[in-house]
Amino acid sequence: STKIPPAMIDNKGQLVVALPQHQPKSFLYYILMYVIIPIAAPILITYKMITDKSYLSTTASLYSLVANATKNPCSTQWYFQNVTLLRKLWELPSAKAYIDKETNEPLVEYQIQEGYCGSATQRCILKSLGCSSVIIPQQKRGESKPDIWCEHICQIGQQLKMEVTTKIVRGDVTYEEFLSTLKRGLESKNCRIGCNFLRSALTGFEGNNSFWWLSPSFILTKVYAGHFSPILGIVEQDGKEGEGKNPFVAIWDTNHKYNGAYFVPARRLYDAVSAVDVLSNLHRAIILVEKKETCN
Repeated sequence: STKIPPAMIDNKGQLVVALPQHQPKSFLYYILMYVIIPIAAPILITYKMITDKSYLSTTASLYSLVANATKNPCSTQWYFQNVTLLRKLWELPSAKAYIDKETNEPLVEYQIQEGYCGSATQRCILKSLGCSSVIIPQQKRGESKPDIWCEHICQIGQQLKMEVTTKIVRGDVTYEEFLSTLKRGLESKNCRIGCNFLRSALTGFEGNNSFWWLSPSFILTKVYAGHFSPILGIVEQDGKEGEGKNPFVAIWDTNHKYNGAYFVPARRLYDAVSAVDVLSNLHRAIILVEKKETCN
């Protein structure tokens, strides 16, 4: 099989991908996080408690999930960005699809700022399916719900003369169906997988200081806010964590703060996808995107 030139992979086993230009946080960001959300959150929470009987139990379940992840975050485990596993990853056809065959340039990219993860994932997937980054719409805010995400990536494909179909598999399926869907999708050369998940279910609260728990905005973001990223592949592992039906799943995190690709046990990812979006009361999802014809 064709190997990627060493220059495309750094000494940590990561693809060399340009970092987004630094975007300093605006004054409006601080107003939102430290004024508007602390004032609006109690009102919205009270409204949800009155109108949604499952809200409290759902919130308690999500908080427990993130709290448990804080005690045992994937990001501190040996496998998370293990060089040996990463080098195995880039030999898989499902991961090689995200590298240009002619130029060996990476076809993945980072979100340019918070809230752009959905459109960044769309761009990664469409580029890997053969579309030029020049003709794909630029990143934008939104694209945060699986249904809308699917509708928009199909619309973009139509504009680019590419027939794209999507299939949403939500986290309320069994673990066995979740894993078999991942494997089937990754085995198909014309299929890519986008993942909408609760990342904090993998990494925990990740407080930057000892007083993070005093910030309502921070806690609400970690418990409620989902994330989008492409799934690159699955690496079977002989060790305890990845043995048998719990292989390692490789995610390309569109947030550059996580330094590219990382691995999580499939069962942990399943928990992160099973997390409920409290606004829609739907589980998060993996999305299979399949190309039916080449991009002109």
